Amino acid sequence: MVQNPEAIYIVRDRNVVIRKVGDEMVIVPLVNSVADMTRVLTLNETGTAIIEALNGQNTINQVEEQLLQQFDVERNVLSNDLQIFIDQALDKQIIEKLA
Repeated sequence: MVQNPEAIYIVRDRNVVIRKVGDEMVIVPLVNSVADMTRVLTLNETGTAIIEALNGQNTINQVEEQLLQQFDVERNVLSNDLQIFIDQALDKQIIEKLA
């Protein structure tokens, strides 16, 4: 289960450059406005859908509902994976909590 289902997150655009390539997304962290190519992340279709849903308006519950409609996955598996994704994205300073 997601720890805070009403939380709202947004991508920290000032800290990363994001490019979508097909169903995948490439995220390049910026350090002093310079790309840090040693920390490039490539997200699969699921990770891309999560980042796109974290738009600063959707709660985590809303993100979860969108993903359940988009992917064939059990709710408990999705909730667990979504929490892990959020925790890791926060640690890597890709997203930030708005509310």
